[in-house]
Order: sequence, then C-alpha cells, then structure tokens
Amino acid sequence: MDKDAKNSDDNTSIIKSEFTFSSLIKLNEDKKFIDNLKDLNAKANNYGLVVTEKAAREISAYRRNSLTENERVEIKSDAVTRLTSAFLESRYINQEDFAETIGELIDMFYYIQGEIPHVLSDDDLIAEMFEVFIETCNGVIEVMQSKGLEKILRKYKMNDTRIWDDYENEEWGSGEYNEYDESWRE
Repeated sequence: MDKDAKNSDDNTSIIKSEFTFSSLIKLNEDKKFIDNLKDLNAKANNYGLVVTEKAAREISAYRRNSLTENERVEIKSDAVTRLTSAFLESRYINQEDFAETIGELIDMFYYIQGEIPHVLSDDDLIAEMFEVFIETCNGVIEVMQSKGLEKILRKYKMNDTRIWDDYENEEWGSGEYNEYDESWRE
C-alpha cells in the first residue's frame, strides 16, 4: 500500500469515527428533548391532551428541520419545550393535529428569532405568539402563519402596529376590509 492510500484510509476512519460520535451526540440530545416533552404529560392531561412518544418524535423532527431551514443553532432545547408547554393551554390545540400544530409554531418561532434577533427573550416571544394565536388568529394555524406572523414582525421589526390597529378599530368596519384585502398584492 502506498503512503497516499494509507493516509486516505486513516482520514476515512477519522471521519467515520467523528460522524459516529456526532450522531451519538445528536441521538442523545433528541432523546433528552423527547423525554422533556413527555414530561409535559401531567400538564397536557389537564387540557385533555397526551404527549405520546410518536408526537414527541414528530416535534423533535420539526425542531431539527426548522433549525436547519432557519439556519439557527440552539444550545439548549428548552425554549421549544416551553413553547410546547405554553400552547398546551390553548383551547385550539387538539390531539389529532397536536404535533403538526406545535411543529408549525416551532418553525414560526425560529423564523421570528432570525428576523428580529435579540429583540425579545424566548419567553416573551412565546407569550407574544400565544396571544396572537389566541386573540388575532382564533387558533387557526394558517392565519397565524400569515397574518399572525406579519403582526409580530411589524410590531417588533418595524415598530408598526398601525395596520392591526386599523383592522381592530370598529370604525373601519367589516365592509371596508374587503376593499383593502390581500388581493391587491397579486
């Protein structure tokens, strides 16, 4: 065996061992995260929900994908556990789409963090998201993904709540809203 081939074999084994070590760390982190989510069952049961192993794994996958898509690095995963815990209290969260709804909220959480870094603490952002989800979006995840997200970003990124004040102002009325709906953007 020539010297270059031996070095190549050595480098390959180092890469394999680093990959294996990295994979083990990720598996351990995922297991801890899943266990933390399942620890929410005492609270979840108060709201008629159960954090199943399957749901916890799905939420973990949403978290990993969202971190990658939003180019975020998270040292501790407790923000997502706190987000999940907060949204358990929503009357709009149900068992059937629990993991998917939490997953969508996680994605919005990381997206907002990327758009307005260091403006809000994790807990303040979770509280803001919860309020908008309940009050503005009536628990409809699709509305949260569009109007709710826009409301939060306007409020903290542009310091502009004017559009939402107009929507909520009784004088503006429902008949006039159609004149200013989203169709003008097309």
